Amino acid sequence: MAEKNTNPKEKTEQPPNQENQSETVEEAHFFHPVQLSERGEEILDEKEIEKSKVEIEQKLQELLKSINEETLQLSEFLMEESKLLKELCISLRHILKKLNISFNIPPQDLPLQKRIKKVILNEEGHLILVYEKGEVNSAFLAEYPPEIVMAALWIIMPELAKVVMLYRKKISTRVNFFGKVKKELKSVVKAIVGKEGSADTDEEQMIDVVQESVKTENQG
Repeated sequence: MAEKNTNPKEKTEQPPNQENQSETVEEAHFFHPVQLSERGEEILDEKEIEKSKVEIEQKLQELLKSINEETLQLSEFLMEESKLLKELCISLRHILKKLNISFNIPPQDLPLQKRIKKVILNEEGHLILVYEKGEVNSAFLAEYPPEIVMAALWIIMPELAKVVMLYRKKISTRVNFFGKVKKELKSVVKAIVGKEGSADTDEEQMIDVVQESVKTENQG
């Protein structure tokens, strides 16, 4: 009787060990307590969920505390900015009015949304916006957003420094003139009245002497 020929290559493969597969699944569950199963269901672990909940609450508390601190500081800075901005613009208005000057500001240098044809900061401290369609808007500089005020000041400050320097030179010339005239008048008073005194005679006494001399001359 012929023996049945068996080919080693034709041996059927044995299915994987069910116990090993089960251990692998359980191990995966251990490292990933909350995950989706093959059917889309969440696999939950109560201890891990509670731990995650505590961590989330702690981080949320820290974030809320940080936000609260930043908000308080932000509020203080906004109040201080508003106060400084108003005082600054009032001082600028006094200077511009005293010097009787105004500035033309390039529209492209200001953070404006609409199309502006011309921007003027006049002697009253008002920023005047002339739109391309002919519309005109004017308000005190401090009433504009801080970004616009800052940009405007950045542009005009160099020119304002030049104007103040010229004004200082003008006043210096006048002071020198008045000083020389005062010195000469003191000498004249001393010579005419015959009152002895040094060059540093009190101004009030000098004025009284001059007024008395003028009065006597008018009566004569």
